[in-house]
Amino acid sequence: MASDRSWVGRNRYNEAKYLTEEYKSGVDNFIKFAIYNLQEEDNGLIRCPCKECKNKYYKNPSAVKVDLYRHGIMQWYTRWDCHGEKDMSRDEVGTSSVNTNYRDDDMNRALIKTTIKKPI
Repeated sequence: MASDRSWVGRNRYNEAKYLTEEYKSGVDNFIKFAIYNLQEEDNGLIRCPCKECKNKYYKNPSAVKVDLYRHGIMQWYTRWDCHGEKDMSRDEVGTSSVNTNYRDDDMNRALIKTTIKKPI
């Protein structure tokens, strides 16, 4: 499945002031991608790319999801290099193929960790 990241630069709220389905789906795909690329030393925590944390803090995936809903994602963050994405050309971003068939137990393993702010 192609990973369309155009949601990053769009308004996350619709006319009724609710999060758009596109934004929620984008956040879900981001969280899955980040969990899939966790390293052993990360202890189930991922960097939070919200506008407040700016990838400076590690949190559990559910806390990152809440922050992304509450504060929004950094609008320039379309290449997820802090989350394990390998270097690719700018033309490939937005149309790259990303495996979104992550195992549910991988996500559950990461979600059961407690929220911990760990500065870089």
